[in-house]
Amino acid sequence: MAEESYSSEDLAEWERSVNVLRAGPRADMADERQAYEATANLCSGWGGWMDMPEPISNIVQRAVEAGYLQALADVRDGRVAGLGIPEQG
Repeated sequence: MAEESYSSEDLAEWERSVNVLRAGPRADMADERQAYEATANLCSGWGGWMDMPEPISNIVQRAVEAGYLQALADVRDGRVAGLGIPEQG
């Protein structure tokens, strides 16, 4: 096994940084599930995840989830023009 070029302190700092991204309030708990499922689908479609050390993979996956969570919130709150449920007129 190759020697890691990062320390446990590096991992802890990266994890804290990702947790800051995920710290925003969530109006809908279903968002968490949707973000988890979307991230799992993305990760399963790319074999490169298997080559990453597990601690790094976990951090990257949580960062991807943070992006999905923010996108879901932006769409729901109407901050993305042209997306979301069309209004019935």
